[in-house]
Amino acid sequence: MYILGINGGVRSGNQDASACLLRDGKLVAAAEEERFLRIKFANGVLPKNAIRFCLEFADISIHDVSYVVYPAITYSNIENILETYFRFHFGYCPKIKLVDHHMAHAASVFYTSGFDESMIITADLTGEGKSTTLCYGADDKISVLKEFRVPDSLGFFYSMVTQYLGFQRDSDEYKVMGLSAYGTSNAVKNYDFSWLLSLKYNNGGTGGDYSLNSDCLSLNENSRTPPRQEPLYSEKFLAKLNQPRRLADVPIDGYYKDIAKSAQVHLEKVALFLLKYLYDKTSSTNLCLAGGVALNVLMNQKLLESGFVNNIHLTSVPGDNGLSLGAAILVAKEYGFKIDQYEHPFWGPEYTNEQIEYVLARAKVPFKRMKDISKEVAHLVAQGKIIGWFQGRMELGARALGSRSILSDPRDKTMKDRLNKHIKFREDFRPFAPSVLEERAPEYFMNCRYAPFMAITYNVRPDKVREIPTPTHVDNTARIQTVAKGQNGLYYDLISNFEMETGVPVITNTSLNVMNQPICLSPVDALSTFYGTGMDGIAIGDFLVLK
Repeated sequence: MYILGINGGVRSGNQDASACLLRDGKLVAAAEEERFLRIKFANGVLPKNAIRFCLEFADISIHDVSYVVYPAITYSNIENILETYFRFHFGYCPKIKLVDHHMAHAASVFYTSGFDESMIITADLTGEGKSTTLCYGADDKISVLKEFRVPDSLGFFYSMVTQYLGFQRDSDEYKVMGLSAYGTSNAVKNYDFSWLLSLKYNNGGTGGDYSLNSDCLSLNENSRTPPRQEPLYSEKFLAKLNQPRRLADVPIDGYYKDIAKSAQVHLEKVALFLLKYLYDKTSSTNLCLAGGVALNVLMNQKLLESGFVNNIHLTSVPGDNGLSLGAAILVAKEYGFKIDQYEHPFWGPEYTNEQIEYVLARAKVPFKRMKDISKEVAHLVAQGKIIGWFQGRMELGARALGSRSILSDPRDKTMKDRLNKHIKFREDFRPFAPSVLEERAPEYFMNCRYAPFMAITYNVRPDKVREIPTPTHVDNTARIQTVAKGQNGLYYDLISNFEMETGVPVITNTSLNVMNQPICLSPVDALSTFYGTGMDGIAIGDFLVLK
């Protein structure tokens, strides 16, 4: 049985359009629409190109699909909209099933975790009026223990601060997270956010409730969020703060850095409060996280280190781009199919060497076919070169994980500034991430054994900070990707070759794109990015192009 999960826009607020295809419960192909459109987040569209890719990869037609599953059970007239859409674009519409937004989030992580039972937290801006769910998965079922509805949203809280700091909501929250490391030790004391997002205890001193001060929020009469180009907060929010909103072209001074730190710490405090509630209810020490708020890797680290969690699981798509996966899984479970553990993110398009060579020849660029591309790139990176890396099937999710990456030497103190200024064209405070051989990770990162999706930060060991300054953030944390031979053999070989030259089993990895653009999908995209940036070379398949 083929089940096609989709997510995307029938409203202007929908983003992160994606498609996912399961065959008898097994993931076959998945991709995000933004990569095909070259428009980040693919707002307000359904994933036509991603659907076509999934069908073509599986070598089936739309007539072979038993169900199309969409995570919007409360939307009005949505089945008619989807049926019209599929008939118009594909000539046929399979049976349509609708599932709950937050249950799709929960399914995407619990059923792919390999855990027999687990605590589950899903948190985002809003999904069908809900913002957070606290669930427990056991006996192959997910039970909702508590849920929060708009306006009580952790996503609202963090997005309000994101806008106040001069960034784009539903997009730049990770910038606030990165900026928070630059706040002072007095940030939380001076700019406490409990007036905006407060914890609620019952008579026994426990709880698990929180509330957002709705007077500080700007919603329309239907409790819908305003367009992204308008403020999410009200004038009462601004009146509580010491300075006006930072405009995008205004330098970020110490005040705004402290605001970022205080907001980050407060989010972590509330998340730990919810975790404690779940732990008291379930006694579980496993945790699954999903929803846009789960992209906050610092929060995830605090949850892992809380003392309540022994094992934690996220996929490479915790945000709405993972809803297509969760939606398809929910229907697969209805039919009794077993869901495999989510162990790698490589579910997108790939290109043969023949296809790549055709593109390179047509572009009239100098290139050379290498006998061992991983060894050659490792050598160039060890010499201080910045090299693009385009190999195999494209990753699913916002992080490049060794398939569509830009690689550099983690030992170079100047590399972070070079990457931000000449390659990514982004703010100078933004950190980069390390890819490390899985078996060597504990030598460099505290308590890190398995972290394949850059979903959690870990503390860099004090004796290793000077050795790998580029991917070490100012707070001595790093958003780590562990690389196993069985997960991505070619990328593993590259890091191993780099270690043979330098003695360091770590490489700096950032996504093959520039700021405000999606990660590259095709060889044409890769060449365009390469020649539009300060990269020294790019490896596309077995071919190497140098400037």
